Amino acid sequence: MSKLRKIAAFSVASIMAVSMAGCSDMSKIMTVDGVEVNAGIYINYMLSEYTEQTYSLSGSGAATSANYLGQEIENDEGKKVKLGDYLPDYAYEQTLDLVAVDKQFEKLGLEFSAKDNEEINSAVKNYMESMTEEYLSEQGISKDSVTKYFTAEKQKQLIFYHYYGLGGEKAVSNDDIKNYLKDNYVRYKMISIPRTTEATTAASTSTSNEATTTQSPEEQTKASKKADKQAKSIADKYLKLAEKNDNFDQVISQYNAETQEPTTAATTATTATTETTTVAEGSMDSSEAQQTTTSAVDEPKEIHVHFYNQNGEEYGEDTPQKPQIINSGEKAVRPEDPVRDFYTFDNWYSDSSLTSVFDFEQAITAETSLFAKFNTNENMLSMIEEESASDLSKYIKNSIKKFNKPVLYKDDNNYYVIVKYDPTERSDYLVDGDNYENILTEMKYDEYDELIKSWQKNFKIKKNDKAFKKYTPSKIEEIHNEYTAGQNSQ
Repeated sequence: MSKLRKIAAFSVASIMAVSMAGCSDMSKIMTVDGVEVNAGIYINYMLSEYTEQTYSLSGSGAATSANYLGQEIENDEGKKVKLGDYLPDYAYEQTLDLVAVDKQFEKLGLEFSAKDNEEINSAVKNYMESMTEEYLSEQGISKDSVTKYFTAEKQKQLIFYHYYGLGGEKAVSNDDIKNYLKDNYVRYKMISIPRTTEATTAASTSTSNEATTTQSPEEQTKASKKADKQAKSIADKYLKLAEKNDNFDQVISQYNAETQEPTTAATTATTATTETTTVAEGSMDSSEAQQTTTSAVDEPKEIHVHFYNQNGEEYGEDTPQKPQIINSGEKAVRPEDPVRDFYTFDNWYSDSSLTSVFDFEQAITAETSLFAKFNTNENMLSMIEEESASDLSKYIKNSIKKFNKPVLYKDDNNYYVIVKYDPTERSDYLVDGDNYENILTEMKYDEYDELIKSWQKNFKIKKNDKAFKKYTPSKIEEIHNEYTAGQNSQ
């Protein structure tokens, strides 16, 4: 399982466990230090991981009716295991984490704010609606179990920031962050120039019967060499421009203009990156962020217009992008363009996926949310899992030794004019920066997981063996397939 997507789960072999083989209450999966744990919590952990893994295995973004449990996945130690063997262990460990986190939350004297409770309730509502209450009920998962799941996730988040956030006893410094960025990130801008034409064959029209013929191998080789020569000439041109111009963004803009190539999102093979809106942990719920304009009810006199940043967080009252209150039928006032370091503001969009530019000349008759889109030519790429990184990324990290010096690189498909920059200069990753919380989580989550496991060291666990035998991955998949088949037949 990818380090970037997992919450590391390690062995719980040190935990004391005794059997509850005689227990007949199937609604409880285990008792941990006197705390009875609903079976629905354990089932939900299995189901949520089953759903995520089958999405990946299906490769289609949706799990269909199929037998996935016999397929192999990569576990937390990087070993190949069958999904059916992995799920019970995963759910068991996550269930113990839930109990440990709940106990630690109380021990630390932490409390939920009104906003925290609102986010938990919203997450529960969205989960119940997306999975459907009928489906969850068939799986043996109640709303109460779902609520405990999302409550534990919020507790886990708050405890994390209690220890590692600003002022915490394990807080990281800016120097710590810079060292981490230096070791694990590459920062660069580039122009990519295709070395070959899109087609490997060309058609010629006969004057007699308009038949088409295909290039011979010799003709294809000649055409490829010509295309490569042209690409090399273009690459050399922009390399020289980059060497003369300290502002590489201007060179990129010139290339885009001269080749009529639009600036699009990039990771390793394009010329520009578009930062799309994402919902930060602890901020506005994702489904809430996707709601843009709701239906007007009896033409309310006052309409609220909300403005959100790249993290799905609403701009505050102390900003030029503060919420506006207008009368129904009036126009919103375009606020001052927001400023974000290392990015340029593009426009305001009426949807969180940033596909529809908002027209400030239109009359507004319903509650409206607008989302800021920012563009950048810069790539800030994590190399934590370098073994799976592209050859281009590895070249930038390991072979380009000097910052701010343009270099030319080629692979089978493109020539690249690349400028590498110092990642430690990205102030938005430092304390109080836009990306601080994300980098903090990345830096400390493995350590935090070990801390959670340490709270479980002296747990006394009574397992309900009958419940464990009843609530199995095969049962989850059987119900899933039956439910999916029923939905498809309607």
